[in-house]
Amino acid sequence: MEIGLISTGDQVMKKRTITSLRSILSDVTDPVFIVENETDLITATNEVVLAACGSFNPSGEKLENIVHFETSGIKKNLAFFNKRWLVPEPAEFYWNNKLYTKVVLKQPSSIPDSQTLFMIRNMIAVLVHRLRSPMTGMQGYLEKVEEVKNEEDQRKLAKVGEGLDYLFEIMDELELLHHAEAFVDDSPAATTSSVVHLVNDLLLSYPASFRNRVTIHDHSDSKFAFNPAELSRILSLLLNNAAEHPSAKDDPVIVTIRSNRQISITNAGNPIPEDVVDSLYFPFVTTKANNMGIGLSLAQLMAERRNAAIMLTENSLEKGITFSLLCSPVDH
Repeated sequence: MEIGLISTGDQVMKKRTITSLRSILSDVTDPVFIVENETDLITATNEVVLAACGSFNPSGEKLENIVHFETSGIKKNLAFFNKRWLVPEPAEFYWNNKLYTKVVLKQPSSIPDSQTLFMIRNMIAVLVHRLRSPMTGMQGYLEKVEEVKNEEDQRKLAKVGEGLDYLFEIMDELELLHHAEAFVDDSPAATTSSVVHLVNDLLLSYPASFRNRVTIHDHSDSKFAFNPAELSRILSLLLNNAAEHPSAKDDPVIVTIRSNRQISITNAGNPIPEDVVDSLYFPFVTTKANNMGIGLSLAQLMAERRNAAIMLTENSLEKGITFSLLCSPVDH
């Protein structure tokens, strides 16, 4: 964005210019900060930022005191502001013979908002309710006719029974997403004693073939502030996601505790296609056979309740596929 140069020492004109600058940003729906490069001080913001800050005006403050930035993979920096993890998009420009940066904090396009997920969950609830009753009836009739003596008929009925069982498994999986709150504790987020111990405990439920592929790297000296039961459930979903990657069945899986705010799980294999990335956290989006694609949706719903987020932070053949859990910084 290029702003015309203003050569005046008049403070009134400068205030009018800042007001004019804010009016230019007022129609932007994402949070926007204008920062003077030399001082790193916020010069102007849009109404979205002012509304989030309430009675406090961030102008004159350092950006890092208002927004928490976390470095991570392909995103380079992720930003936490107003209880959300966002992606910063900076652009430099000159104004009044000085260099400034316009920082727009964007909602990741692949993450559906709460209202969209709520609507999807309601649709799933209706679908499951409508299907379960007739399928239960079919299962009852099947049990009655299974008394047939002919072996060929018995084999055919057994196949029908297997198909019904599979459909019931699908509905049970869908109900996990519909009842996501059941996995969220009402108590405040707690500090876990050791993410390493928690991951090792989770791995005990996996076969040795997967456990032997997993390596844990701990780069944090501090504890991870999150409700332990919910953290365990989210990490289990992310481990499942890595274990089921279709093109990396024998490749290593790396769990990295990057800080007291970020845990990443990386697996090798072919990158996720861009058309899938754009709708990654929506239910039924998956590249895996016999999978409903609700794991990331469920993990995202649980994380969101704690002002946290699940983000794709690497996606390449060279560096692998990395999903990161980012929790809320305690001071922002």
